[in-house]
Amino acid sequence: MIILGIDPGLRKTGFGIVEKRGQEYRLINAGVIRLDKLSDLHDRLLKLFFEIENLIKEFNPNCISLEKAFVGKNARSAFMIGEARAVCIVAGRKANLPVYEYPTRSIKQGLTGFGGAEKKSVKHMVKVILKINGEISDDASDALAIAIFHGNIGYNRNS
Repeated sequence: MIILGIDPGLRKTGFGIVEKRGQEYRLINAGVIRLDKLSDLHDRLLKLFFEIENLIKEFNPNCISLEKAFVGKNARSAFMIGEARAVCIVAGRKANLPVYEYPTRSIKQGLTGFGGAEKKSVKHMVKVILKINGEISDDASDALAIAIFHGNIGYNRNS
């Protein structure tokens, strides 16, 4: 099974693509889609759509997994992330892929054993699971964590 994990944002969207075979994971690709923070919001959303669509075409995932929307202290920021999430969902559904969503705390709990884990702890577990020796960006690491979580927990629960 190939899983595309996405950590959506309007300036940077992390993506991580993993293959799960049995209990083993293999890193296929990961990175960051950089969206010009000075460009028009609608242009950024359109570019994000095309970038996700291209990832789907190139890597042919079986599904997409995303973090559920979270409204913290900044409702405006959460709303904007919601727009990026919607674009990712539409790109996935346009390709007839199932799209799964998980709470951030559940993802952290599933990877580190603690729902309030810091980014560096999540990144450490992602690197261990995928046998990554070098550095990886926070955005790509978060996306890979979402993909791994789906492979570990979500796939069994939602299949």
